[in-house]
Amino acid sequence: MNASVIPLRDRQREHTRSEIVRVAFELFGTHGYEKVSVEMIAAEAGISRATFFNYFPQKELILREVASARAEKLKATLAALQASGPTPTIEGILQLILKLSAENARISHHSKKLMIEAFVHQVSRGPMLAIREQVVDALTQILAKALKSAPRRPKPDPKAIAETLMAVYIATMLEWLMRESIPQNWLVETMRQRMQLVLEGTR
Repeated sequence: MNASVIPLRDRQREHTRSEIVRVAFELFGTHGYEKVSVEMIAAEAGISRATFFNYFPQKELILREVASARAEKLKATLAALQASGPTPTIEGILQLILKLSAENARISHHSKKLMIEAFVHQVSRGPMLAIREQVVDALTQILAKALKSAPRRPKPDPKAIAETLMAVYIATMLEWLMRESIPQNWLVETMRQRMQLVLEGTR
């Protein structure tokens, strides 16, 4: 639906909800989930404690929104890459995935158990799967452009590569969340190695 025909009140409510999630996301990444209170989130978002509970009856519910927001961020970033002028490179796609992985590591480092609950919820209840299909479609189109100028023949199937990249991305994120004792740089470095192995087939 076009934003111009959405009632102002609904748009304001959606903006407030998004702002709460954005602020909470940043505070969790800086201080850790347990140390961030509802009062801290409300104050930073410029709302009252009562308004916060109108949107999120429990603080834990924000984590589900954060998980969805990360998937939406991946989709939006890929869409922006698609719309950019120059043809994206395979290396550019790799760097994009690693940047998002680093952001995920920063926000999830202090609250892995809660984040894995949010992650599994998103996968099992449908939203993550729906977004996954959109991400695969976007990646397929980007890879098709990047492979068009590649010298290798025959060309690999862009959709197969996109699906494999998404499978590796999700599996590596899930593995990182499940492992309690692990170096903080494990996610980015492991993601780099695994993605490079997949992308080797495109060269």
